[in-house]
Amino acid sequence: MLLLALSTGHKIGLGLAVAAFAGFALIVSILVPRWRPQFPGRGLPVFLAAISLMFVGMLAAVEFFGKEGGEAKAGAEATTETTGTTPTTGPTTTGTTTTAAPSTTVNVSEVEFKIKLPKTTLPAGSYTFDVRNDGKIPHDLVVNGEGVKKGTPLIDPGQSKSLKVDLKAGTYDVYCSVPGHKQAGMDLTLTVT
Repeated sequence: MLLLALSTGHKIGLGLAVAAFAGFALIVSILVPRWRPQFPGRGLPVFLAAISLMFVGMLAAVEFFGKEGGEAKAGAEATTETTGTTPTTGPTTTGTTTTAAPSTTVNVSEVEFKIKLPKTTLPAGSYTFDVRNDGKIPHDLVVNGEGVKKGTPLIDPGQSKSLKVDLKAGTYDVYCSVPGHKQAGMDLTLTVT
């Protein structure tokens, strides 16, 4: 599961570190004793130093390549909102009265590692995204663009949250800000006309 959350560059780096560590372990435990039965013999201090260095190197590789990316950190700082915002009011064409702009509900489903929207093009207006986590791990939803950056709190599997946003014409990035999820495919572009 951790490997799915890492970027391709981090997967390659971590894979190379694991290969070097495993290769060293296999060589000194299987191949070297065939040719030098007394291994490590008097070279035990050097051998122990090499093993310690390989171990510390592996820990450093996991620490370095296992870090979350900058996009995930930025997404985690997104403001959250559930329900209960006030609707926008605007003038109508029937005279001097005003009515509340209706909020259109958009059902969103999240699974590993996809966001499913009914459509990716919407007219400008007020929207309530009903976000359901149909996956097996926690997710959230962030809408970012055109001066809007709002998101849901973390949604546990099988649970739902609502996110109310006013969208004007433009392009919005809709993604899951859980570290690694956006990079794994939970990212799409929403066009508002």
